[in-house]
Amino acid sequence: MNNLKIQKSVVTAVLLLLPLLSFADGFPFVKLTSKENKMITLRVGSAESDLTNIRIKNQFGQVLYAETVENVNGILKNFDLSHLESGRYKIELENDLNIEEFPITITWDSVTVAENQFNTIHKPFVKLKENGIVDFNYLNLKSNNTSVLITNSKGNVIYKENLGNQSGIEKRFDISSLEKGEYQIMVQSGDRNFKHSIAL
Repeated sequence: MNNLKIQKSVVTAVLLLLPLLSFADGFPFVKLTSKENKMITLRVGSAESDLTNIRIKNQFGQVLYAETVENVNGILKNFDLSHLESGRYKIELENDLNIEEFPITITWDSVTVAENQFNTIHKPFVKLKENGIVDFNYLNLKSNNTSVLITNSKGNVIYKENLGNQSGIEKRFDISSLEKGEYQIMVQSGDRNFKHSIAL
């Protein structure tokens, strides 16, 4: 996945001089800047989630580059995209809470960042309580049709439900009667799939 000659120089730095904005989306600050020679610079302020997944996708959704980095004191990366063909691409940042999408367009001599098309996808929040109650919350801002599926360690479906397309979905599941073991809660919303593992 990292063999497509996307060259990068990486500097992890304490971004004390950056004017960090206070967003409730899990990334306090994200800045994507196009530079000369089809270079882009990505700056990410430190967040509550220590790990950040960075992906570059083409217009068909294929992952051309993927990396997981620690985000303790912020991230500063430069990417050389000169080896990519002209077309539309997307840079994604993902942590425990959200996915940030940044569309870019590459031409024969430049990279353009579509700042007015930046998008935040809030991931479902799943919490298992000691009494076997699972709280489920999902901020479905695009009103995508959403469904949930619960499977056991053998892959057997033990529960499924269509949750509809409300902008805010709150559910509570009682799995206290199930056998002890590992379970997967899989959520499909639009073209996105999310998976959470829980253990009774």
